[in-house]
Amino acid sequence: MNTPVNLLVTSREDQPVELKRGSFYDFWHGFRRNRTASISLLILISLIVIAILGPVIYPQSAIKLDYVAINANPSETHWLGTDNLGRDTLARLMLGLRVSLLVTLYVEALNILLGATLGLVAGYFGGWIDTLVMRAADMLFAFPGLLLAILVAATFGAAVSEQFGGIGRLLLVAGSLSLVSWPMMARLVRSQTLVLREQEFVMAAHILGASKRHIIVAHILPNLVGLIVVTSTLNAASVVVNEAVLSLLGLGIQPPDPSIGKMITDATPYLEKNMLQIFLPSMVLMMIVLSVSFLGDFLRDVLDPQTRR
Repeated sequence: MNTPVNLLVTSREDQPVELKRGSFYDFWHGFRRNRTASISLLILISLIVIAILGPVIYPQSAIKLDYVAINANPSETHWLGTDNLGRDTLARLMLGLRVSLLVTLYVEALNILLGATLGLVAGYFGGWIDTLVMRAADMLFAFPGLLLAILVAATFGAAVSEQFGGIGRLLLVAGSLSLVSWPMMARLVRSQTLVLREQEFVMAAHILGASKRHIIVAHILPNLVGLIVVTSTLNAASVVVNEAVLSLLGLGIQPPDPSIGKMITDATPYLEKNMLQIFLPSMVLMMIVLSVSFLGDFLRDVLDPQTRR
């Protein structure tokens, strides 16, 4: 008579451990078998390394003008040629890549700190806090996202650049893009928090006298990590494109600091003379967007419980 009870207790005790090991194994096994995700991660890491170490290894000045080599083809002096002002393409491309990655990092950091935090607080506490956060999100949803970012960058860009220089303009671009991206993060986190706070393990923690802070940090937040990571990764691709669009419109990083979008704009009139000036920045931009998108799709399939059912 005791054997079935012991088997039942053993299976209930072992089940969380087996599920945790299975999830960890499925993640790495699926990642190793998914060539698209593996290649995307390798490309993304390579681009990050190039952006960090490239200017040190290839010490060409991105703003130095070489009037002898204008719209020049690749050579020993300029590995990827030069633009219409004689500036080295490879040096400018690496610095522009650094700008795009830094803007994306800033935007996603602000997106997580602002959107995820507000969504978690609104979903858990409800009441007037929930109403206030959601109405603010609805107000921002009423504006086209990119147009709102353009409005902010155009209104405050000149003053910020004059006051703080290039870094101020960089932070302004990141802030304007995060302004239009945090409401979606807040909505997703809030909806998942509403589900989690009604689960049995959260109610049990309430009954046992756990504080609200402990419940949020120890029980709800760990179950939101997958959603936050997936949402941030998928949103990063649109951030890269939007930053390039702002630079194309002249509202992003200003000369002499290079950016990928600005490089494409400057090289458009000289397409027939030197096609590499447009092709190379466009390829780098496409590699960033595709690698981040494919990696985000893989993380969504692995970490999102709804897609694993």
